[in-house]
Amino acid sequence: MTYIKPIKIADIVLENNLALAPMAGTTDLVYRSICREMGAGLTVTELVSARGIVYDPDLRKTYRYIEISPEEYPVAIQLFGSEPEDFNKAVRIVLNHPILSSCAMIDINMGCPVAKVVKQGAGSALMIDPTRAGKIAEICVKTASEFGKPVTAKIRTGWDEHRVNGVEVAKVLESVGIAAITVHGRTRKQMYSGQADWEIIARIKQEVGIPVYGNGDVTSPESAKKMFDMTGVDGVMIGRAAQGNPWLFAGFFPEKAENLGLNADNNYMPAKVDKVRLILRHLDGLISRLGESTAVREMRPQMSAYLKNSRDAARFRQLLMRADSRVEVATILGEWCID
Repeated sequence: MTYIKPIKIADIVLENNLALAPMAGTTDLVYRSICREMGAGLTVTELVSARGIVYDPDLRKTYRYIEISPEEYPVAIQLFGSEPEDFNKAVRIVLNHPILSSCAMIDINMGCPVAKVVKQGAGSALMIDPTRAGKIAEICVKTASEFGKPVTAKIRTGWDEHRVNGVEVAKVLESVGIAAITVHGRTRKQMYSGQADWEIIARIKQEVGIPVYGNGDVTSPESAKKMFDMTGVDGVMIGRAAQGNPWLFAGFFPEKAENLGLNADNNYMPAKVDKVRLILRHLDGLISRLGESTAVREMRPQMSAYLKNSRDAARFRQLLMRADSRVEVATILGEWCID
């Protein structure tokens, strides 16, 4: 697939232009590592509050959400917030850390539409205030540059249909040194509903000279090609379509897909037994980090995503939502496998 190719962000050359979007409760260290193995060229941590890090400089509460492994390079650590000084301090804390400093870049969340983030003036609320967005980006770039790290940002097309200012915000971010931008093709008002506006993504790509990732309604290699063709973006970032489906990334690479027994006819989905094997590997990775009880509880929504669109999925998902141990999870998945 000729549209899948290396991409350069600042001085960092990524092996391909596919990225896994940051998703709270999904893009933990274990899942990101699986997606990298499947073919994602860039992964991003769950979003973490810059102020939360400032109040937790030893990272006792926040570390688990931005934990990275040097082996998964390149990975971006994503921060959200509304105060420039919080970002200045948080970036310093992160990049002075012996492990977190191995990240490839810092990413600023300016696109999260969730109410508890927006009411803080963070996430997509920054689309309302390009000046503040620019100040945050500027201080992040200045601080991160001291450590030799580029800064990227993820934005939306605007706040609502009356304030579609993605082009303006993107140009502001470029002017203060942001190295690349990801554009989710929806406004904050749309949340995750409706159709993503790829025309705005195309306009942003035309107006800035830095790499642009398109995000929104990319669910397959075919839809990714359409986005590349329609918008001219440098890369695509995949979010919800990758939940419970890391094999999606393998579908972009024929040899990798073939080795995994995947093909386009079944939407690059593996056999149930192979899916169960990977789910348990994912769970075991979380258990090693969080302990069995916490890992099983936090894995429940991810297991639900893994089972989506399968026969009798609702019944097995309900059973998994009540599972309390790895043995119970394995038993339920075994039953699902032979159902």
